Amino acid sequence: MKKNILTGKKALNYSCIIFVLIFTVACGSKNVSPKITELKTNTDALIIGLQSFSDSVVWASGTYSTLMKSTNAGADWKVFTYPEVDSLQFRDVHPISEKEAIVLSAGEGKLSQLLYFHEEAGWKKVFQMNQEKGFIDAVQFWENGQGLVYGDAIDSLAYILKTTDFGRSWVRIPTAPEANEREGGFASSGSNILTGEEGEAWIATGANGSARVFYTSDYGRSWNVKNTPMMTGEFAGLTAIKKTNDKLWITGGDLAISDKQLQNVYYSDNNGDKWNALPDHQTAGSFYGVAVTEFLNNEFVLVCGPKGAEIWLGDQQKWQVLSEEDIWTATFIDSRTALIAGRNGKMWKVELE
Repeated sequence: MKKNILTGKKALNYSCIIFVLIFTVACGSKNVSPKITELKTNTDALIIGLQSFSDSVVWASGTYSTLMKSTNAGADWKVFTYPEVDSLQFRDVHPISEKEAIVLSAGEGKLSQLLYFHEEAGWKKVFQMNQEKGFIDAVQFWENGQGLVYGDAIDSLAYILKTTDFGRSWVRIPTAPEANEREGGFASSGSNILTGEEGEAWIATGANGSARVFYTSDYGRSWNVKNTPMMTGEFAGLTAIKKTNDKLWITGGDLAISDKQLQNVYYSDNNGDKWNALPDHQTAGSFYGVAVTEFLNNEFVLVCGPKGAEIWLGDQQKWQVLSEEDIWTATFIDSRTALIAGRNGKMWKVELE
């Protein structure tokens, strides 16, 4: 047997190097595993809107005029209610700061409203629908205070509102793309508008035979329309759109089909010009929400709907079921941590480990 001639400090350093190499290889070969933990929300409302301001401050909204905020990544929640009406459906919320947010109330006609909320100053109504058949679905902002609201078409143009003052005032833009007859969207997760950098935005449409994406690169001054392979029908189309660094992700389905597994998750790596299916998930019915992240150089895609939630594990190229609960909405609050929520005030944290 050969004698080890490395002695003292030099031998110790080489041993450390070998140990580090072995540890790195071992850790690198470990598959990512999602850990799911139920959270307490102090509400029994159906939670539909869910968006983070930071990795610790998260806002949520739902039925019964419910607005919620957590300052510790969802561990604890403070619940606010709108004193004027306790039956509004707050189907989306967008944080403006740690203490203020724009809240979207969805419903026909005057039930469609936008409310500015400040934790100390209270509520102020900043928009109310003046069209009897009008219905708004989602709200989203850029960092510079410009933002968009999308709603169901009520004439030949897509119904898109815009703000330039962090939601204090709203006007309908005349440059919106032409709408298909009764083209609209689904106010099911607050996820059918996506904003990007330098004026980019995407709007996912649905209903009455439409399943398209409206795209702007100049804060809504001009638009391109992109078709998708998502199923269409009276209650079908896109429900949500998200983006990782180089891919767009869409989900949806036919809301009238709840007992069959649908092909309803797609991605595009050329800004919606061509779409590819991400098949073989196990959950039946439509998905209402989607959230995506890049973690350890892999993409993870979380989808959810009335029949449950699943996550695409990019490092293993497979789906894993997370829950069979009625879950409407999802968001990543950092690269490895997501929140999902739905009926009866139920919410869970999903951590990639």
